[in-house]
Amino acid sequence: MAQYRCELCGAEFDTRSEYRRHMQTSHPARAPSAADLEHALAGVDFPARRDALTEHARSSGENEIADIVQNLPDQSYRDAAEVARAFGSLRSHEEKPGHQPSVRGGAAALEAPSAARFASLFKGLQFPASRADLQDHAEAEATDDEMDTIRRLPDRTYADMSDVAKSFGDVREEDQG
Repeated sequence: MAQYRCELCGAEFDTRSEYRRHMQTSHPARAPSAADLEHALAGVDFPARRDALTEHARSSGENEIADIVQNLPDQSYRDAAEVARAFGSLRSHEEKPGHQPSVRGGAAALEAPSAARFASLFKGLQFPASRADLQDHAEAEATDDEMDTIRRLPDRTYADMSDVAKSFGDVREEDQG
């Protein structure tokens, strides 16, 4: 009988090294996403400096996100989108163009729902959740366009907010393609 059993998929292993290799390759730890960042910074009054964002994340018990935010450029951030762009630059190690929505502002930023906005619509939602759960949770605050996007998400069970964000991205790609 195997000594080690994967609690996620039930695979069994005779040695601890086989089990560890399985966990690293079959079930790698999920890296923090922009949606996780948005969730950790929910309720922040913008504009906000990096240190205030870091402190907010730590006070919310989001120490991993706080460590990431602490590595962002030391500046004042106008909105969550600007924080998300800085986070993306940090992850990709390259500068993003300066003509992003929060810099140029206006209509372009408001034309389509953002991933950050969707994350805020589902704040407090218990996962796993179905598409119907997402609709019910968001309908009090969502615009008609946002509800239309939610209705176009695949009808399935979502494990967490990153799962919703991925499907949201797929729907957005369909709209742009």
